[in-house]
Amino acid sequence: MDALPTSATPPTTTTKSSFVPPKSKPVELSNAIQVLAMDITISDPQKHQDATQGAFITYLVTTNTQVENFSSSKPRPVRRRYQDFVWLHTTLSLEYPACIVPPLPEKHRLEYIKGDRFSAEFIQRRQLSLQWFLDRISRHPLLQKSQCTRIFLESTDFKNDKRSQVLNIPHTTSIIDSISDTLVNAFAKLKKPDERFEEMKEQISKLEDNLNTVEKLYFRINKRQLDLQNDYTNFANSIQGLSALETNITNSLYQFAETSKAYSKAMKDMTEVEEVQFLNEIHELLAYCHAAKDVLKARDQKQLDFEELSVYLHQTVQLRDRTQYPGRKYNDRGMAAGGLYISDYVTDKLNEVRGVNMERARREKLSKLEMRVKELQDEVTRANDDSNGFSNQVIKEFEVFQKTKTLELKQGLLAYADCHIEFYQKGTAIWEKVLPIFQMIEID
Repeated sequence: MDALPTSATPPTTTTKSSFVPPKSKPVELSNAIQVLAMDITISDPQKHQDATQGAFITYLVTTNTQVENFSSSKPRPVRRRYQDFVWLHTTLSLEYPACIVPPLPEKHRLEYIKGDRFSAEFIQRRQLSLQWFLDRISRHPLLQKSQCTRIFLESTDFKNDKRSQVLNIPHTTSIIDSISDTLVNAFAKLKKPDERFEEMKEQISKLEDNLNTVEKLYFRINKRQLDLQNDYTNFANSIQGLSALETNITNSLYQFAETSKAYSKAMKDMTEVEEVQFLNEIHELLAYCHAAKDVLKARDQKQLDFEELSVYLHQTVQLRDRTQYPGRKYNDRGMAAGGLYISDYVTDKLNEVRGVNMERARREKLSKLEMRVKELQDEVTRANDDSNGFSNQVIKEFEVFQKTKTLELKQGLLAYADCHIEFYQKGTAIWEKVLPIFQMIEID
């Protein structure tokens, strides 16, 4: 098992909950990439105290899989802390920049969490969010087969294995990084937006709007349920006070008051399950939408790199031709090359004033421009291939996103319905128990 940091005090197990995160089924994709069976379970959160790192929580991660690069179909369970999940997310994002890598829950603060990060409630909800994170990875045709995923799920020497794996992730550099911000910048717009990806953005934005509406309405319903729960508690207290006055039916009234309290408690339990399973799911889906939009932005940037490089190549070719044939006239209309040509003109005039051999300078400049054109032609070809490859992968990613979204919405709605069914069944049983007591009341 993965060795834990030396603790100043023995590890103490946190208060365990009976809640078990719902397991999801594999997503079937229409493309040729096969999604193999992989089941990952997070359980047994434990609190540890380290002299240098302070307090932290670890989770037991158990895997059953058919993915071939694992040592076995049931690798030995390992313990991982939150920072290890961060490493997995970061390395997958670097290794598969065109993939929608599932988002992680925030480190210290979730908007819907009350209390500190070591409270039973916080740990339970974080465990559920981390479970969803790994479930999404297990359903992804590429992420489930990554060496990073394998190391995270089964390595018993995690510290060294993850260090060596990071060295294997390629870091690409491009000539686009060296071009002036006047040519390429993050605020430039695409000259030819691809309708396929524009439609994807629109669908995700509409999904976000609807999820935000669902969240707002849920909070409104939740507030009413809390008010009703408090009213039942106050109602029970009033009946209990009445029982002290009506001495001939004191026991019956007392039992009715206890029944009202039990009903209020059942309502509270239902609300808590709703928040954990349904509201949590809505928040995770919203975060998933943000991750998908980030990938679409990255795709746009790839296309923008290609477009701007193409423009820069055209400008450089024109400058080369001007240098090679200085007597010719060129039509610059529509070309944003003013800065390029003006600086070139100023340089030539300065050289004339300094007495530089203009013919020799022209030949040297032409040689440099020829090399630059060749370099840019290669880079434009690479950028085009990169953009097309990125776009093709994003199309596949959107299919994974759509199917995952549908599956998780289904799970959330089923969980919402189940907790309401359980509440009404429990409520019926609670009230049925008090009926015989009132039927036994004799009226003189």
